[in-house]
Amino acid sequence: MILQWEIFKEKLLYLGYWDKLLNHLDTIVMIVLIAALLFALMNCFLGHQLMRLWMTVIGLGIGGCIGGYLGLRHFYDKNAIFLSATVCAFAVAMAAALIYRVGLVVLCGGVVFLTMELLFPVASISVHMGFLALGLVAGIASFEKETTAVTWITGICGGLTTAKAGFLLLDWQSTLLAIVAGAALAALGIKYQYSQIRKHPPQSKKAKKE
Repeated sequence: MILQWEIFKEKLLYLGYWDKLLNHLDTIVMIVLIAALLFALMNCFLGHQLMRLWMTVIGLGIGGCIGGYLGLRHFYDKNAIFLSATVCAFAVAMAAALIYRVGLVVLCGGVVFLTMELLFPVASISVHMGFLALGLVAGIASFEKETTAVTWITGICGGLTTAKAGFLLLDWQSTLLAIVAGAALAALGIKYQYSQIRKHPPQSKKAKKE
């Protein structure tokens, strides 16, 4: 893992990205946290209603990260790396939008994985793999109980992520308080989502199948 990181860092240095990244690190972190907070807050209260949109957005993010990583590993040309990230981003996003079950895994699994990473950032690769496995289990579990799974996963993860991102922006360090605040926000989000589902019942599964 350390060797892979060194190779990755050397490639960024070669391309001139490493110094730019360090020089603007605080700004980048601030933008990422604000974006995470806004996304999580909307997900907490509108997760089920905007399910298709979130599938596409998360698919773009996952695909872009995969494509960018692969591009940095195999190419030395900036345009080739950008093209790799763009192609993978749109490929995953299209798969998530067009193939419903892939979209459910991307949505539920991606939200769970990103929430765990934000709440418990650790260096151990085995723990990261555990978060990924948990996300995949959550995504696959949503096949049978779609409405319940999507509502609870987006509500809980959205509430927790909103609270944690807010605490980080305010430079508050207590993970426990963030979890308590996130749980309260999640309860409100889930309640609101169910109220909207009662007003606008989802289509039957048959209508959603390919």
